[in-house]
Amino acid sequence: MKRLAKKIMPPILLNGLRYARSYIYFLKYKEVILKNINLKDKHKGKRCFILGSGPSIKSEDLKPLKNEIVFALNNFYVHNDFDEIASGDIQKYYLFFGEKDEEFLWNDIKCISIMHDLFRFFKLNTFLNKLCRNAECVIHSHNYLMSFFLLKKTDIFTVHDGLFYLSSQTNHRFKNIFKFIEKAVYKKSKLVHFISKFTKEESLYNKDNFIIIYNTTPLEKVKVKFGKEIWDSKKVKIFTVRSIEERVNLELLIELAQRNKDFEIKVSGKGPLIEKYRDEIKNKKLDNIELMGFLEDEKIRQYYKDCDIVTVLAKYGEGFGLPIIEGYLHDKPVFASNVSAIPEVIINKEFLVENDVINLENKILNYLKKNKSYNFKEYYYSNFGNDVIRDKYFKLYNHTLK
Repeated sequence: MKRLAKKIMPPILLNGLRYARSYIYFLKYKEVILKNINLKDKHKGKRCFILGSGPSIKSEDLKPLKNEIVFALNNFYVHNDFDEIASGDIQKYYLFFGEKDEEFLWNDIKCISIMHDLFRFFKLNTFLNKLCRNAECVIHSHNYLMSFFLLKKTDIFTVHDGLFYLSSQTNHRFKNIFKFIEKAVYKKSKLVHFISKFTKEESLYNKDNFIIIYNTTPLEKVKVKFGKEIWDSKKVKIFTVRSIEERVNLELLIELAQRNKDFEIKVSGKGPLIEKYRDEIKNKKLDNIELMGFLEDEKIRQYYKDCDIVTVLAKYGEGFGLPIIEGYLHDKPVFASNVSAIPEVIINKEFLVENDVINLENKILNYLKKNKSYNFKEYYYSNFGNDVIRDKYFKLYNHTLK
């Protein structure tokens, strides 16, 4: 028939009919075609898997494809592993207030910086309305002000701590404003997530639709070629990663360094009080404690590996205690203050210390004498590992979408 049409019809008419037929198909499948155009070259240069639902694939274990790019054809959703694979193929966005409006990719996450100006909340709402117009979205917020000014309901709101209540430097009037905002955000949130039982108890939240999922640490994925020690000392090497501010009780470490010259202490972190404490260390002529300032993750991992002891000291306001599990990741004993959420995270009560220099020193010395064996790394991977926490979040997001 096609050959006959070519013989009896002028080429210009034949081409016209072709264009007309194409246009009819375009009108019929316009939405699908436009979606396909938008997908062009999306995964160019990357490894992809194309799967169908034929008899030969039904018995295959496809869980290894969870974090791969997968194109599924026909009725593939009937496969037993569909939910497992689909959970890894979700577009993830990270919105934050930054110095300028910009977009960039970090791993597989699209990061969107909204300039921190008077129009930031308007731009935030505009973007989310556009994003959620034609797609199922889970809005997971970690920021009270973002959720407060958001026109949409927050699906999941995460509470990290309540430092603005607990800090002695916060004005009483501001505390009342923060409490008003906190209550309003909880009302606008479908589910509230706390990073510890302590943060739940300290909050103003009094409903039942909440969940507790502990933190994990991104250091687990930071690849380091551990070579020669960068911290070589015959003394007991004590390492801590802290923000240098009032609540972290750095005075206690300075007292420890002054009291026991067999301890060598290194502190990674920056903060408003770093110069004050450096001056104090200099005035006391202490050469066994150093405030190193900010360190890159690779360097932090190296110091964790080389040290003998990790300390995490706090006066108040420790919503979880991330450096504790970072110490465990590197199979190190961690001595931490018996305050806030720390008792929930610590492996054993014998590692909890009162905020007293004698108590801290005795706990460390007793542990070194006993040389009792703990599998700190196993404790980390069983309770706080990336895979463990990620699976809990996947279940949470899937439940939210239902």
